[in-house]
Amino acid sequence: MRALERFDGAETFFSICEQLQGKRVGILGHLHPDGDCLGAQIAMHDILTRCGAVPIMGLQDEPIAANLRWLSGQWELVKAEEIVADEYIFVDCGIMVRAGDFAKKLPRPLMLIDHHISGERFAQYNFFYPEAAATCEVIADFVDQKKWPIGERTATALYVGIVTDTGKFSYSSTAARTLFLASQLALQGAEPHRIFLEIYENESREKFALMQRFLGSLKFYADGTICVGRVTERDFVETGTVAADTEGLVNFPRTIKGVRVAAIAYDREGKTRISLRSDDPGLRLDLFAAKFFGGGHFCAVAFTVSDPYVKFEKTFINALQVHLNSFSENHL
Repeated sequence: MRALERFDGAETFFSICEQLQGKRVGILGHLHPDGDCLGAQIAMHDILTRCGAVPIMGLQDEPIAANLRWLSGQWELVKAEEIVADEYIFVDCGIMVRAGDFAKKLPRPLMLIDHHISGERFAQYNFFYPEAAATCEVIADFVDQKKWPIGERTATALYVGIVTDTGKFSYSSTAARTLFLASQLALQGAEPHRIFLEIYENESREKFALMQRFLGSLKFYADGTICVGRVTERDFVETGTVAADTEGLVNFPRTIKGVRVAAIAYDREGKTRISLRSDDPGLRLDLFAAKFFGGGHFCAVAFTVSDPYVKFEKTFINALQVHLNSFSENHL
């Protein structure tokens, strides 16, 4: 029987947190926060509160996805650019540009906790584990190593981060450690079935209307190995949805037989945000996204370009085909 692999750094992590007693600490994540980002922020809020700090959770000026509002509803979220703190901690945000332009004006953050393969290590203390399935997995492991009992609220937040970033424990990043920590969180109050219902069976009609438009826009390239769907600003307006409602849509074309890379492109204030997914970590989508100053994991990445999609589409498709051809040549 193999020993359970743990993340190093737990003692250092808690030592830093304990030194923040009496200080105002801004807890920041990335734009368009997902379950892992929000869950990590909530968990850090609890840990810092117990250490005697005064934590402030920052949120970029974007609505939280409808299926996560139940999790955030009990917390006070301050506009990130309005936070004034003694120290700043970033979670689930390995590249500072993902936090928004305001982050460039901040002093060097005290701490970064992240799991993306593409990371800058821009803080004084960087807890960076690309082998982790989620940032919440790292925090849950630290808490478990410390044998620090947590309440139902924090256990739920950490479980949300893990279950969403592993695709309901279906992605290749799911390890024995991931399942062990999820079980420990369930023992401390997280309710897996309730969380599943809240996240995956509580979608709005508006999101389904957006999903219809997205699925109707699908285009195939490179003999069906690439599938791209698009959402326009008009789609958002006419369906009454926001950018957060695109969460999870890209996973539908990912399941089509023969598709190696699926993508969603949506317009946003004259810019285009693109998210890509694959089931093959060997495709190294993180290297592709880095060409456009984006990043993420081996199989899940995102980036933003300054052009509208109609102008960027040809460049994007050609670059992605070259990337896939290069991969194929390297694995003959």
